[in-house]
Amino acid sequence: MKNTFMALTVTSFAASIISCSSTPAPSSNSASGGGLGNGGVAGASQGGNSATSSGGRTGAGGTTAAGGAIGVAGSTAGTGGGAGAMGGMTGPGGQAGGEAQGSGGLTGTGGRPGSGGTSAAGGASGGTSQSGGASGLGGTTGGMMGSGGVSDTGGKTGQGGAGATGGATATGGVTATGGSSGKGGSSGPVTTSCPGAAPAGITPDWCSCDQWGQLTKGDATYYNDIWGSGAGPQCIWVAGDQWGTTANHPSGGGVKSYPNISFSPGKALDAYNTYTSSFQITVPSGGAWEVAYDIWVQSGSTQIEIMLWVNYTKGVVFPASSTSNPAVSNVTTGGHAWDVYYGAYGGHDVISLLRTTNTNSATVDLKDIFNWLITNKKTFNSSWTLYQVQFGPEIVSDSGAQSFVVNSFSIASS
Repeated sequence: MKNTFMALTVTSFAASIISCSSTPAPSSNSASGGGLGNGGVAGASQGGNSATSSGGRTGAGGTTAAGGAIGVAGSTAGTGGGAGAMGGMTGPGGQAGGEAQGSGGLTGTGGRPGSGGTSAAGGASGGTSQSGGASGLGGTTGGMMGSGGVSDTGGKTGQGGAGATGGATATGGVTATGGSSGKGGSSGPVTTSCPGAAPAGITPDWCSCDQWGQLTKGDATYYNDIWGSGAGPQCIWVAGDQWGTTANHPSGGGVKSYPNISFSPGKALDAYNTYTSSFQITVPSGGAWEVAYDIWVQSGSTQIEIMLWVNYTKGVVFPASSTSNPAVSNVTTGGHAWDVYYGAYGGHDVISLLRTTNTNSATVDLKDIFNWLITNKKTFNSSWTLYQVQFGPEIVSDSGAQSFVVNSFSIASS
């Protein structure tokens, strides 16, 4: 599939700026970006270690044989006391992160379980394990505290560290900036990494920072689609019916990416009595971008690209057009008022409809727009195939790591 972008960052209205070739369908132009490669998988987040304070280790008198029990009344001394093992025993090869305390021994503040280790349940009387200490990669949820033991004031989750599913932080525990708890949910600012790309309160089912990362879910395909030159980092995520992207593309140059949701109807336009689409989005205040539909119609090998800009940074990005002014101004079709631009790029016509006012939520009658273009532009007719419908932000630059969220998107036809 050929991908072309039409948004310009200079005041001249050249017919185009950047193109990128890739796979599935004609996902291109100002709002449908470059080539769409095979899907990337989300990277796993590494869990943060809990902080280790000075702690008691069993002194002379209580030794731990391999799998053996701790001696009674072992004194505490030294540093590095760890989590209590079940009944004061360590299994062969098991990493409990420290020795079990003897009866009456006092553990120091906060033993830590080893990376990926499990704090055994029920440490010996008087021993402590750090309730809620973050496990390492694949680690289980924090250790159980032995009777009478004193738990440390909360394990700290390292920056960006992810706790195991359902992992609990001890009472008073502090999550560091950017740390995540539970199944990838972010508790800090968005980042260009997974799962931190999703805003706070959103737990992604899937996340990818791969250039051509993609996910097919039912009739929809989600593409990360970082196709432009000079692009910065960008991640796409999906959480139920929500999806979004966090990007940090530098200024300068043309379009860097078009993360999008894509549908491939594959039917003739006259096969539809109705064809509508609804969306609700959250957009950042900075950067240079537009959120747009990128629609392709075709007949044989001839394709026409139709862009519908619904929210954009005015005066910063511009459509592909042969003129600086719209060919038709303030046209009402599809339930909205648009300025219409005609242009061409890479051998195909590009029609761009820019909504006269920005909106974050709307229902658009696409069938009505197709009919208006057939009547007025006369470059295609109702026998042409509705090949692809895409929606997402076309990004030229970002003001730091910033997030776009598509809270809902749907297509209905009859």
